[in-house]
Amino acid sequence: MKLRPVNDKIVVKKINKNDEHVTESGLIIPDTAHGGLLEGEVVAVGKGMYSANGTLIPVVVSKGDKILYGKHGAGQEYKLNGDECVIMSQNEVLSIMEEE
Repeated sequence: MKLRPVNDKIVVKKINKNDEHVTESGLIIPDTAHGGLLEGEVVAVGKGMYSANGTLIPVVVSKGDKILYGKHGAGQEYKLNGDECVIMSQNEVLSIMEEE
């Protein structure tokens, strides 16, 4: 199955990083104990939103982009073909990651 988001929504596949951090003294700190950003890959993009005067405002991210988004309050989680995904508005994207 594939998803086709509407308006300014995007579907992001979570990029799983090590979910816990081990301090120098050996204490394990789970990901829930420290805030931060999550990485993801955009797998589907809506067409954009219409402004009050009827012009289409396009989505600024593209399929395949690697992005950063906030851990808390970012969209709705969904399991798609065994992958953990998040359906969110493009406004919840904090940054597009690019190679230097």
